[in-house]
This record gives sequence, C-alpha cells and structure tokens, in this order.
Amino acid sequence: MPKTLLAIVAHPDDEISTGGTLARYAAAGHRAIVACATRGDGVDAKIKNDAATPETLGRVRQQELAASCATLGLERPIVLGFQDGEVDAVPVDAAAERVLGLFLALRPDVVITHDPSGGYAHPDHIAVSAFVTRAFERAGAEIGPAAPRRLYYFALPRSFGQSLAAFRERRADIRGQQLGFVGVPDELITTQIDIHDYLDLKLEALAQHRSQFDFDEHGKPKTFTTSIPEPERSALFGVERFIRAAPTVSPDQRNEREDDLFAGWD
Repeated sequence: MPKTLLAIVAHPDDEISTGGTLARYAAAGHRAIVACATRGDGVDAKIKNDAATPETLGRVRQQELAASCATLGLERPIVLGFQDGEVDAVPVDAAAERVLGLFLALRPDVVITHDPSGGYAHPDHIAVSAFVTRAFERAGAEIGPAAPRRLYYFALPRSFGQSLAAFRERRADIRGQQLGFVGVPDELITTQIDIHDYLDLKLEALAQHRSQFDFDEHGKPKTFTTSIPEPERSALFGVERFIRAAPTVSPDQRNEREDDLFAGWD
C-alpha cells in the first residue's frame, strides 16, 4: 500500500539532503512531500548571480524549491513562512502546533528532518529539528490516527569530516560566525538508503536553486560535494543516511542497518 513521506526542512535547497530518498520512494508510487520552514531570504542568505535580488530573493527561492521538488518527482512543496535566520526565536511548542496541523492535513507515515546538531550547527536547522521532534512526540496523544509512525533525522557521518578536506574545510557564515561541519557519530546511523540510481537526478534538482550556486562549464552547480572525484563521490553519496529517532533502534539492531524506511512495517 502506498505510504506518505514528509520531509520538513529549514531552507530551500535543504531538501536535497534527503532528495535521493524522496525521489526513490516517489518513483515507487509513494507520496513524497517537502515542507520548508522559511523562504530562504534571511540576512545570511547568499545571492550568487543575477537570478535574484535582495527584494525578490524570497519569491525566487520558493520558485526554485518548487522546481527542485518537481525534478525529484515530488508533490508541490509547502512553505511554513517562518523568518529565515530567526527560526530559533519561535517558541518550540508554537512551531510544533504548525507541524501538527501538517500531520492532520497530510497524514504522513514517516517524517524526516534535520538531526539535532543541524549538520553544521546552523541555528535554524537545530530549531526545525527540535520543533518537528516535539510535534512527533505530541502527535499520538493529540491527533490520534493522523500521527506519523516513524521519525528520521537525515545524517552525514562525522567520519566524512575526518576523511575529506571538502568537509573539514567547509565553513558557513551564519550570524557572523564561521560554522564548520559537525555531522553525527557514525555509530548512531541506523538506516542507509541506496540512491545510486538517483544521483544524477539529485544533482539536477540542486541545479534548480540557481540563485545559490556558481555553475561550471557543464552547467553543474559548484559545491563541496561535486568537488569530490568519482568514484569516491559515488561511494560516499550513493547512499543517504538516517538516524531513526522514533521508535528508537537498540544498539544491537544498529549492527544491521535498515535499507528501507519501512523496514519491519506491519
């Protein structure tokens, strides 16, 4: 029976972190939807070219998000309208109420969001992880049958930062701080989804975010991930990794990682 996946992310282009997985399940006949907390037009937002101006950036980035989701074969995205760069100022329970409304409207079986470290300690990512987790915790008691059954955090292994200069050296200028890659402890990863067949599609979706990237002579976005040569890039990014946050997985079960978000589903 087809199921519904809902990925809740902070900014347009964050959906790419789980883009291969969403595309794979959508292609298999499941419903896959992205909800984005912001329009991506905060004070830290970058404009790489003439695709947008500071005045048009929010509208342009919403259009880019919609184009990315269409490329991946997903439903039209939902934008929650929180202010980019200020999501952590929203009370967690107030934001969780918005997410509970999404659960009621969409009835997702599985919810995916940022890990609690925010990948590179981005305050918006951390805030989204916190309020989505709170909504999931409240859902069973407050919305009953509409409550999702599983919560996953998408996760880049901490070992990437130890083995790859592209991760060790990456910095993001957020609120005047240079934030570096954090990642998650490798041993916490519970789930790996094979997306080799969707790597090119994922890059095509990333390219829809034209305002955010410089492009090479082949029209491909220049990012720290595309700077990694093949076949290493395929080996590292041919799977997307997750932590199953709820229901939790015991340490013994982690020895054999899931290869399906619906593994063991009744």
